[in-house]
Amino acid sequence: MQMGWGSCDMKQKVQKIFAMFLVLALASLFNFGCAGIVKNEEEEKETPTAVEVEKADSLDAAVIVKIDESTKKITFRTMQLGKDYTLTYDGTTILKNKYGEEQVMEQFSEGDLVMVTFLKNKKIAKSIQSNESAFEKTDITQFEINKIAKTMNFGDKQFELDDHVVVTSAGEKIELMDISAADTLTVSGISHVIHSITVQKGHGYLRLENDEYFIGGWIEVGQGIIKPVTEDMLLVVPEGSYQVLISNTGYGGTKDVVIEKNKETVMDVADLKGEDVKNGSIVFTVAPEDAVLYLDGKQTDYSEKIDLEYGIHQMIWKATGYQTISQYIKVGQELANIDIQMEATTEDSGDEEDTDDTEDSEDTTVSEDVISSTSDYRVYIDAPVGAELYLDGSYVGIVPIDFAKVAGSYTLSVRKTGYQTRSYSLQIDNTKKDVTYTFSDLEVISE
Repeated sequence: MQMGWGSCDMKQKVQKIFAMFLVLALASLFNFGCAGIVKNEEEEKETPTAVEVEKADSLDAAVIVKIDESTKKITFRTMQLGKDYTLTYDGTTILKNKYGEEQVMEQFSEGDLVMVTFLKNKKIAKSIQSNESAFEKTDITQFEINKIAKTMNFGDKQFELDDHVVVTSAGEKIELMDISAADTLTVSGISHVIHSITVQKGHGYLRLENDEYFIGGWIEVGQGIIKPVTEDMLLVVPEGSYQVLISNTGYGGTKDVVIEKNKETVMDVADLKGEDVKNGSIVFTVAPEDAVLYLDGKQTDYSEKIDLEYGIHQMIWKATGYQTISQYIKVGQELANIDIQMEATTEDSGDEEDTDDTEDSEDTTVSEDVISSTSDYRVYIDAPVGAELYLDGSYVGIVPIDFAKVAGSYTLSVRKTGYQTRSYSLQIDNTKKDVTYTFSDLEVISE
């Protein structure tokens, strides 16, 4: 009985020891699991699940001045302060048009008005979007820029020129006076203010060779340029292909020329002077009937048909109470009828009978408010020294030089053999004082 009882007691002790080991094993397993969980939480804290992106800290309404795709850099000019700065861009830069649609960098151009966000300290562009308030006008050929009044006229509207207006040509900044009346422009602005002007199509130069016979005659380049032929003339012509007509006392002919941007084209006209003299007849129908006609500077009776040599002729019509008409006509056929309808003036236009003054033609770029020139006031051109100076295509002399001051708008060209010819648009005011211009040196033509 005692041994049995002892065996039972021993059995209970073994069971208790086994239970204790089981509890310890479970506790160890529980602690190991908890430690693993804590470690994983710490690892998650050390390794974030998403990369934080830096947000832009600056915003500007700006004009694109230059895009350099090779270095991934864009130069902007702030519309408010006129300050230029350069930012880099990359594949993360958001690019959109004015409607919020995505686009690529190649769709932006110099002169575009944009809204740009960027990191100021790092000079990185975060987003570039076309300004939704901006307008853009392209293919502008008939325009007038008044640098004194800071205005620009085109399409029968007048716009203000922003104080910080950006002017570019072929991706480079230029000055307002570098724009020629022969250029084709793209302008961008907001409301009635222009913030950028881009030369969309530039100009070149046409020089005549062996033109002695045609001096005093006329030259027509395409349909837009008609000029009297003067000695050593240099014409500013929009780049492109043209048919050129030159004539004098019934002789002349046509030639085809190609004008390249910023380059001089020489046209030899020696072979054109030998053509037979041809004449055509013009019949004028005029209202009012008492209008006076001046042909090539001479008062002419137009009650019957008028015989004229083939070529360019100047006609001026004057009548009391009517606006004077000054135009060029091209005679190139045996008989032509021309209908002239003069417009009545709403107020005294100041037109007087003038039998000899035929210089005020529509072809000249001088404005209507021209003051009379006097020997007391002069325009001085000081540089570039040694260059030939041309005013509206006519040769003036060698720089330094001066000429009589007459208010108006002019195209001034400077030329020197071996150097690139440059043209400038001048606005000469009517103040009673001398004015001096100093232009930069010409660039050597690279071979």
